Amino acid sequence: MDSERARSSYSLPDPPIFSSGTYVVQIPKDQIYRIPPPENALIVERHRNPSVESSQHRRSCCLRFFLPIAALLLVIILLTVLLPPLLASPKPPIVKLTTFKLAPSGHDFHIKLNIHNPNSVGSMSFKSPSHAFLSFRKHELATAKFPLIHQEHGSEEHVTLSFHAKSSSSFPKEFKRRMEDKKSKLHVAMSLKMNLPTETIGRLSMHRNVEFVVVCSFTVNTLEKNSKILSHDCESKRQ
Repeated sequence: MDSERARSSYSLPDPPIFSSGTYVVQIPKDQIYRIPPPENALIVERHRNPSVESSQHRRSCCLRFFLPIAALLLVIILLTVLLPPLLASPKPPIVKLTTFKLAPSGHDFHIKLNIHNPNSVGSMSFKSPSHAFLSFRKHELATAKFPLIHQEHGSEEHVTLSFHAKSSSSFPKEFKRRMEDKKSKLHVAMSLKMNLPTETIGRLSMHRNVEFVVVCSFTVNTLEKNSKILSHDCESKRQ
């Protein structure tokens, strides 16, 4: 009996019985941990490093200021490089006299010349009416039609002009004297003028109608069928 009482006195207590209801749990303040939102971290970082924010602000301001200026300068450079070739007037042809001959009829002349197109792009086409005038001391001797040729840029054409006068009786006395003088072989200075209506094609296939005027002053050794050009000077310009 005594042993049973001893056992009963040392038996474990019954587990507590919890009933449903509302409970209040109190936690010490020093054991409460809070996680701040990310925005707070950014604010703290800005306060810690104010120079970072100011440098970023300055960089964005600089970009907003300099980018339009750089774009404007680029446009100006492109216009400066591209526009002049587009707007430039076509260069006139370069003319060089090669031969001069007096026909057996005594009132016809044949002049050969080289025509060079100095333009770097495009082409030029000589249109009608293109005329050439041969003169002696401002007295017109004969006229010729200029051939309607087409020239690409940088090319050269060989042209023969056939001048025809109605008769030698219309020539100045000094000119006829030198034609008849076979012994002294006096040098004869003459001039050649050409009016050349031209259609040019430049960059971007731009068409232009212009008129070039070419004036050549030249001297021959004699007025015979075997005459030679001693000197010549040709000037071309746009009318």
